[in-house]
Amino acid sequence: MQPSARFLRLAKWTLVFVYLVIVAGSVVRATGSGMGCPDWPRCFGRWIPPTAVSQLPANYRTYFKVQNETIAPFNALQTWTEYGNRLIGAILGLLMFTQLFFAWKLRKEHTLFFRFALVTLILTGMEGVLGAIVVHTNLKTGVITMHMFLSLVILAIQALLVSRISSTSTPKPASSFLTNLIRTSLVLTTLQILLGTQVREHVDVLLKNFDENTRGDILSNIGMLFYSHGTFAWVLLGLNLVVGYLIFTDKPFYEGVKKRLLFLLLILLLEIGAGASLSLFALPAFIQPVHLLLASLLFGVQWGLVLKSK
Repeated sequence: MQPSARFLRLAKWTLVFVYLVIVAGSVVRATGSGMGCPDWPRCFGRWIPPTAVSQLPANYRTYFKVQNETIAPFNALQTWTEYGNRLIGAILGLLMFTQLFFAWKLRKEHTLFFRFALVTLILTGMEGVLGAIVVHTNLKTGVITMHMFLSLVILAIQALLVSRISSTSTPKPASSFLTNLIRTSLVLTTLQILLGTQVREHVDVLLKNFDENTRGDILSNIGMLFYSHGTFAWVLLGLNLVVGYLIFTDKPFYEGVKKRLLFLLLILLLEIGAGASLSLFALPAFIQPVHLLLASLLFGVQWGLVLKSK
């Protein structure tokens, strides 16, 4: 039984929602909405969160305390931002359940489809549990980085599933040296994303001690971690330029990845520009989700190159 076009569309939409979940999480972080809902899976004890403080009990700040700490005053925008993040995650879960159902029907002829679909669903469940831990530990550092890493794993497996469903022919492999260089680039990109998550965790801690007039001083207080993150971006650019040159000289492989390569270099340049904007303009909130989206797209495109090079 051949995979249907409907199954392929479903897998692609699931991949899109994996990206949306990552971006939604970044919006939550950028707007300081991580504790917009102090409980999980409900929000202020409701399945539909309140829109005004008058809908909450008078002692809500102590009633919904986290780790014995009184929560911040109710902010409708932050609450609904966090709720939107959870809603997108729930839609992703439904898509993955549906995807697993389609894969189950094809399991005899396409065992890998079923395995990939099952693994992504399990990992997404684990991601939800990690999200709950993030809330219950009041945005504990380290847990957020684990949360981001697991998102990248889910993204990689879902992209692999889409690639396998849509594959109609055997790709022309790259040379072993180029293949290893592409893999190295992907590993370094993953480390760079996790390093950036660490920078963001430090920013969250420092934001508690800086007001809007001194936001520009935050990054200088992070120290070597921030400067390492910035310097590493240029290393990645240089490595990917080398990869690009080798792809152009590896003609059989180059024919199938020209557009993917150009897209990768464009994303990388935009990503460096977004990072520079964060540094120069005191961490504008609207740039932060863009920065993470570009990083996730870069990871996805590089993963695609890895799959094509094999």
